[in-house]
Amino acid sequence: MGFLDRLSSKAVNYDDDYDFEEPVDETYTNDYNSDYDEPESDVASIHSVPGADVERIVTSWVSSFSDVRDFADEFREGLPVILNLSQASDNERARIVDFAVGLCFGLDGLFSRISDDVFLLTPHRVKVDAQGGEAAASYLR
Repeated sequence: MGFLDRLSSKAVNYDDDYDFEEPVDETYTNDYNSDYDEPESDVASIHSVPGADVERIVTSWVSSFSDVRDFADEFREGLPVILNLSQASDNERARIVDFAVGLCFGLDGLFSRISDDVFLLTPHRVKVDAQGGEAAASYLR
């Protein structure tokens, strides 16, 4: 007895008269030319989730540490903040920058340097893209 004979003797013979296919429910068929009614289910419908659309950007000129609450409240609300420290003294600027970095770190945001006196505080849900090569990207650190 050869290999194929042994294999065919162990194979199950199916009755050709037995119907293996289940009846098709016409409710779920979709011929691209006809509409069908979807069955009712307990599954909720899909709806969009609010994205990271920026409604507005806040610009804040801060000259002393006592003014940090002005931009901190806006950032905590999820708004990007442009922080201009051109009118602050060196000591005040260091304190304000330390506070802003801590605020961004605590809320998973991004603190970016735009120029020597201007900084960008970006909430975690807003992505910042730099264009213009390495010179533009160097400010985002």
